[in-house]
Amino acid sequence: MARFLNFVSLPILSSICVLCLFQLDSNVVSADQLGEDVENQADNYGTRNVERGILPHEYDEQLNPWHGSGFPDTTTIQLVKPDPATHKRLIMVEENVKLLHRIVQPVVTIAVVGKFHSGKSFLMNQLMGKSKGFGIGPFVRPETMGIWMWGKPMNMQLPSGLDVSVVFLDTEGFAANNVTENYDAKIFAVSTLLSSYLIYNSVKIIDQSDIDYLELLARRTQLFALRSQMSKAKWTDDFNHDLLSFPPLIWVVQDFVQMTVGGETPTEWLHRLMKTHTRENDDYDISLLSIFKQVDCHTLFLPAVTKDLLTDLSKASEQDLTVDYKNERDHLIQKLRSGILPKEKNDQPITGPELASLMTILVDAANDGSLAQVPSRWNVFLERLEATATEDCLRFYEAELAAQLTKRNNEPVNAATLMIWHDAVKLKSFKLLDQLLLGLGNAMEEAAETLSRDIASKYHWINEMNEKKIKLKMSETHHRIELEVENKLGELTLPVKTSELEAVMLQVLADAERTYGLIIADLINAETLIQHQTQLKGSVQRLCDSVVLKNSKALEGVMNTAIQKAVEKFRGHSKNSNDTPRSPAMIQHLIENAVAHATKVFDAESVIAIEELSYTAFASLLRSRLTEEEKFLHKQNAELVKNLAQSQVKTLLARLRDQTSPVHMPLPKNESELTSKLNVEMERCQLLFAEALGDFTELPLYVEHVQLLKKDMLVLAQLRKQENVEAYTREVEVPLRMAKQVIQISEEKYSTIFALTQFMRRICLLNLNEGKPKEWPADLKYDIINHFIETDSNLQKIIQSRKGFWSTIVGFFQWLLWLVGVQ
Repeated sequence: MARFLNFVSLPILSSICVLCLFQLDSNVVSADQLGEDVENQADNYGTRNVERGILPHEYDEQLNPWHGSGFPDTTTIQLVKPDPATHKRLIMVEENVKLLHRIVQPVVTIAVVGKFHSGKSFLMNQLMGKSKGFGIGPFVRPETMGIWMWGKPMNMQLPSGLDVSVVFLDTEGFAANNVTENYDAKIFAVSTLLSSYLIYNSVKIIDQSDIDYLELLARRTQLFALRSQMSKAKWTDDFNHDLLSFPPLIWVVQDFVQMTVGGETPTEWLHRLMKTHTRENDDYDISLLSIFKQVDCHTLFLPAVTKDLLTDLSKASEQDLTVDYKNERDHLIQKLRSGILPKEKNDQPITGPELASLMTILVDAANDGSLAQVPSRWNVFLERLEATATEDCLRFYEAELAAQLTKRNNEPVNAATLMIWHDAVKLKSFKLLDQLLLGLGNAMEEAAETLSRDIASKYHWINEMNEKKIKLKMSETHHRIELEVENKLGELTLPVKTSELEAVMLQVLADAERTYGLIIADLINAETLIQHQTQLKGSVQRLCDSVVLKNSKALEGVMNTAIQKAVEKFRGHSKNSNDTPRSPAMIQHLIENAVAHATKVFDAESVIAIEELSYTAFASLLRSRLTEEEKFLHKQNAELVKNLAQSQVKTLLARLRDQTSPVHMPLPKNESELTSKLNVEMERCQLLFAEALGDFTELPLYVEHVQLLKKDMLVLAQLRKQENVEAYTREVEVPLRMAKQVIQISEEKYSTIFALTQFMRRICLLNLNEGKPKEWPADLKYDIINHFIETDSNLQKIIQSRKGFWSTIVGFFQWLLWLVGVQ
């Protein structure tokens, strides 16, 4: 507010404007000079649909004039940055501004301004139809510094048929820490005068401070533009003041969940707020309606309902956005499409080089101090008394008039009544002067003139004091009524239905207006009374708005509590009292039953809020919470099924191990009989597993554990077969020992591993073909021989001794000859 009061002395601005003219660069570069690398492309321009946004849908990438033009396609470009040392001056990023010279067709500029972290960058991304555009920060520090544009201007065709390039500008937010109001004014002035359409962004609600600040910035920018026009000699010879005209303004209120009064549209609501706006200083009157070509208002609902997304909206996809938000956003896009027009110079739309020149001039002018504030001052005039007679008569006048006021207990009186008293006492004062100066001739005339001036001055002072008393009386009455209204509103037990609260508000407003009129009507004229009653209504309305906000929060608290109770009811009805998994059908039945009970609890607990605008959002939030609970139930049940499956696998493997142990299946055993026995036991284990988890056969983890069981059983079966071979090996221990002796005697004859192992197998087979093993299957005998060779340490040492490069080469050829039957 202190920053605002520094600017309130607007009536004296016109007297000093000529002292604040800033220097502008006289060598402005023309479009012909700056567009030499963009030759004759305008006739081939098409239109492109960039995801979703302000541009029309019919757009051909091959006809895109920016294809290969040097503009970044998927990033933002900083055009203006703050001075890093002081953050008070603006600095042009020249290499980026030069990119504007490539725009040879008419250019339309859409800029957004507003307080920092009010959602400007997210709004611009939505208008451009980009999920990832201007940077969005989840932290409390400001993110955007200076003025940025989306890298590639977007091409579209206006309803008039004119092809234009659309440049989107995102700006540094106002009221950031350690940033001066004068710096905010520079950002606002440059962005406003560059824009074809200006978006002022705010959050939640429009209050008096928002209007105050915007009016302040707009008025300072208006004076800035006037001074720029007065310095037109600094421009090119064909200077046209239309370049410094104000664009249409649309005030966007994001996260808006309130309701306007009496079915007002957002624009009607804003206009009413501006017309009934109470200012800190009555000595001036700023009107946004008289500064901007057009002033509209558009509200946007919450874009998302989860904390994670609201904290960082850069994570939100189109599907994450609320339906209400998308509908209102699309309506805003249509409004912008139908309203944007390029800035003009000499009745011709400007192009990129002219936009770059205009930006340069505005930044230089802003830095030269044309936005400096003008302090207010008060002038007090005092006059000295001239003669003793005049002083006596003046004291008489003062005493008589004071006596009249004393009879009224020094209360303020109507201005007409005070004038009647003044005229009567003044007449008596001149009669007294005439008696005191009888016969003095010219002295009488000079004294009368002096007395007349002194009485006029005194009356002016008394009248001024009376007016101050009137103002004080009005202020006290205003304040007392505000306190009474505040007490009355404080007696309300919140929450209540919004419709009921609105009825109370209307009655409070009417009572306040009537009470104020009864006390003040005799002191001021009807027109002034109406003005002050309007101010009172504005103050009372703000108190009412505060209660409405508290009531909204209370209603939200009721609905949040209802959601919590509903979720608890859901958990109570779906709780699993033991560790036994439930079948999918049972789970589904429990969920449906729990959802029904939870919904019933929510409806009962939030019945007071069922007519509220936010009720639908909280109902959606409940559904989201219940969906999360359902997922948790399924996950919990799946874990129990997994535990059961793992337990069954472990139990059945233990059973298989027991059923195939030597106690139940002595070894050695005929291989086919062993295989049959193992297959029977494994099939039985699979059947037992299916019986234990029969309700969960459709689950993926069922198949996984069946495969795991099969794998583990096959490992165990292989182990049993290996044990069977070992048992057979023990049966032929004597012949194998004899074969080993023969091998050890003749092993020197074989120099390669291949020849040696072939010799070992032949000797072992000859010994096994005698006696009882003779009738054994060949495969069994080969398995016994291989097992014997692999497990006998002495034979392995003989084999290892044949390793070597030359032995390996020779062995390889021996193997080849063996394959073809030569050896």
